[in-house]
Amino acid sequence: MRRLLKDRRGNVALIFALVAPAIILLVGFGIDLSRYQALRSVTQDAVDAAVLAGAASGIQELDALETLVTQYLEPNLNQGGQRINAGYTVAVTQEPGQRLQAVLTGEVDTLFGSVFNIPRLPLVVDAVAERGAADGVELVMVLDNTWSMSASAGSTTRINALKSSARILTNALMTTDVDNVKFGVVPYAEYVNVGTSNRSASWISVPPDYSSTSTPSPRVCTQVPVTTTTCTGGVRGTCTRFKDGVPESYACWTTPQTCRTTPVTPAQTRESCTGGGSPVTTRYSWYGCVYSRNTGTLRLNDTRPETVYKGFLGTSQTCLNPIQTLTDQKATVLTTIDNLVVNVGSYRPETHIPSGLIWGVNVLSPTQPFIEGAAYSPGNRAPRKILVLMTDGENTLRFNPGDGRHLTLSTNAATAATQKRATNDDVASICAYAKSKEIEIFTVGLAVDTEAAQTLLSDCASDSDHYFDATDATSLEAAFTGIAASINAVRLVE
Repeated sequence: MRRLLKDRRGNVALIFALVAPAIILLVGFGIDLSRYQALRSVTQDAVDAAVLAGAASGIQELDALETLVTQYLEPNLNQGGQRINAGYTVAVTQEPGQRLQAVLTGEVDTLFGSVFNIPRLPLVVDAVAERGAADGVELVMVLDNTWSMSASAGSTTRINALKSSARILTNALMTTDVDNVKFGVVPYAEYVNVGTSNRSASWISVPPDYSSTSTPSPRVCTQVPVTTTTCTGGVRGTCTRFKDGVPESYACWTTPQTCRTTPVTPAQTRESCTGGGSPVTTRYSWYGCVYSRNTGTLRLNDTRPETVYKGFLGTSQTCLNPIQTLTDQKATVLTTIDNLVVNVGSYRPETHIPSGLIWGVNVLSPTQPFIEGAAYSPGNRAPRKILVLMTDGENTLRFNPGDGRHLTLSTNAATAATQKRATNDDVASICAYAKSKEIEIFTVGLAVDTEAAQTLLSDCASDSDHYFDATDATSLEAAFTGIAASINAVRLVE
């Protein structure tokens, strides 16, 4: 029995001696595979970062892109002193202005693989990045030009802050090395100005300009008593009124005076005349202003272009700067921005956001009124249609279904609240229509301090990342900078 046990111990030792090398080799090969996977992960991260950097650079020349990608790769290939072998190659390809691909081909030394005649393992890693404006951009800025934009935005007025911010967005996207970006501008207030050059267009109906001369009534004079007025008491102070949400102070009697008018003693008379004078001629002209379409719900979409817009005449201008349709000329866009105003003479307009929104859609739409826009594409890719809506407050006007005019809200608080909700509902409907066409919507509020107005803007935006709440000129510029960064952002797609 003792001999048998001794023999068995010897067999175990023999078996262990035979299998130990295999076990060691398998463990070693496992170490090689683990090390390979770790280095592959590090290399993938490095290639991802490099191709993102290349896509974000805006460089189009292939040789320059390969140099840039390689420069970003090299410092990121090490992990704890270990890295893939030197002598790797990087191939960079791109679709014009769209996707950038980098493929790294290299090798990883094995620690135990040489026993199996595998001294190195091949490694191929690739990454594809897509530029944000890959297939071109058609962008319209729908910009608030109401009287409230004359208020302060901290270091400057709101309208000047808007001009600066809109220029930032324009300069960021309309660069010299990009030829597939078009911008449009829709200034809006009470109405939108479609441009007097469109008077004869098929999508609009404008009555002829005309003059009206009034004939004065005959001059009639009578003798009336001479009186004197005596006032006592009263308190002089400062009162406040609002125009488009902007408070205005003026001198007033906070406590009325008591006044008494009596004939002078002894009694006297004076001549009092009415009528007479010269004829007065009043000129009614078209300044480019249009009502909303009042057939059904056509004010909320761009369908049925055969149902025309109605231009209206006036004795003075009641719409501000004209629309700039889509153009690839940056200088034209910047001039339009620089020319923005918030009043014409004594005309200080209030706010009707729906009119600005629907004309923003009209600018992007491939159908009339304007036809500069390309056809809508699946996924909003070619081109990427973008609408940027900016406002500094709430709607202060309502739609009149009788003729399409935009009227002031009621002086009755409850009625005014109902009318404002109806105007806000129009905003929501137009936003929903734009989204149904896959138009990407950014919204920017400046000093918008009511929850209802903030919610209206955030709900209109494509998502929460597309809504910006600015409080002053600095944060407004930051918002437009953020929009530019979002549009220009690059992302990994493979």
